[in-house]
Amino acid sequence: MAVAAFGTVVEWYDFSVFFYVSSSLATTFFGGDEGSLLLTLALGAAGFVFRPVGAMVFGHLGDRIGRRASLIVSASLMAAALAGIAVMPGSDTVGVWGGVGVLVLRCLAGFAVGAEYTGIMVYLAETARDGRRGLAASWAAANSEIGSLLAVGGGYLMSRLLTPADLDAWGWRVLFLAGAALAALMVPLRRLMDETTTFEEVRDNPADPGRSPLLTVLRSHPRAVVVAFLVSAAGSAAYFLNITNVPTYLETTADMPGTTSLWLGTVAAVVAIIVTPLFGLASDVVGRRPVFVVLAVVILVTTLPAYLLLAGGSGSAALVGGAFLAVPAAGWSAVAASAVPEQFTAVGRFSGMAVGYNIATVLFGGLSPFVATWLITVTGSVYAPAWYAVAVIIVTGVPALVLFRDRAHRPLAEINRDDLLGAPPVRSQ
Repeated sequence: MAVAAFGTVVEWYDFSVFFYVSSSLATTFFGGDEGSLLLTLALGAAGFVFRPVGAMVFGHLGDRIGRRASLIVSASLMAAALAGIAVMPGSDTVGVWGGVGVLVLRCLAGFAVGAEYTGIMVYLAETARDGRRGLAASWAAANSEIGSLLAVGGGYLMSRLLTPADLDAWGWRVLFLAGAALAALMVPLRRLMDETTTFEEVRDNPADPGRSPLLTVLRSHPRAVVVAFLVSAAGSAAYFLNITNVPTYLETTADMPGTTSLWLGTVAAVVAIIVTPLFGLASDVVGRRPVFVVLAVVILVTTLPAYLLLAGGSGSAALVGGAFLAVPAAGWSAVAASAVPEQFTAVGRFSGMAVGYNIATVLFGGLSPFVATWLITVTGSVYAPAWYAVAVIIVTGVPALVLFRDRAHRPLAEINRDDLLGAPPVRSQ
């Protein structure tokens, strides 16, 4: 379980570091001209477009050949993509082709991580003890925040050690090489993982061996896929707007120095890591829905005041605002890590969850920093990201809470046999 959870460190390091060093990437590949940052953020979001494609491919593999095998392949592709970006020549050497190369490698990384977070959540949920799935699966969410912490902490360290010119010239490349090394390390480690009992039972006793697991889950359990999409959409928007994008927001909107904004981002990531397992454990004790409801209310009530603190330009006020944003966003991810896999039966769990989660991440995760920056430009309001985050929670979070089925206190074996469309549960003997 520890080896599996480590994978989210690399996945979120990869996608977070791109946004944390987006200013340097804009200078390297697009000359740093006006509009180059917006173009770089769009480039970063492009990688998310390929997540659903990877989700369909790796979800099928995960349900057919095993959770472990699909995670080994995805780690190898992630290492290649990160290493490629690290050595990609800039616009002063190859012109526009450097940016094109980064785009291709971001798409490869997006394809690869289509299996990562969902595959790891499925693996942790299926290997955890009953009554502790929330705590166990929250490892995936906590480790994703560790990945973000390594990214923002690494960016802060490089900005302190290097001049802005050196950071733009080569400092950011060190951060990508470090990510490539972490991804490569996962390949031999994942060979040590055991396959889950749930997958082995489905493999040995296939319900419909001739049908694709994805088609099976889309036909039989559409509600579960919709819930996976809605829960993940709310969580992705909260996470990427209220944690990942905060340093860039402080630097570009509040005119805060890059070193200060990255330091505040590091503190927010530490806070998120600390609270994540606590929310996972709370959902085991009182249920998933009550914790979701509390978190949704907190996000709706505190997001705008928190952005008022961020935009004020004061370091101490921004620190408080960042904490108000980070805690509920981290909590939502922690509960979703176990709640979403529990919506599916054994057959097609990997495929259905991967598609629902990754489509949501494309629309409301990777695109959120781009949309937030665009909204600020169009409206002239520095609070546009706050209103956008609130709107997403209302549009996706509220329906998710209505359709969601709370299975925190049910054994996984029972869930695996359930018909999510309404058949009565089969009780263990």
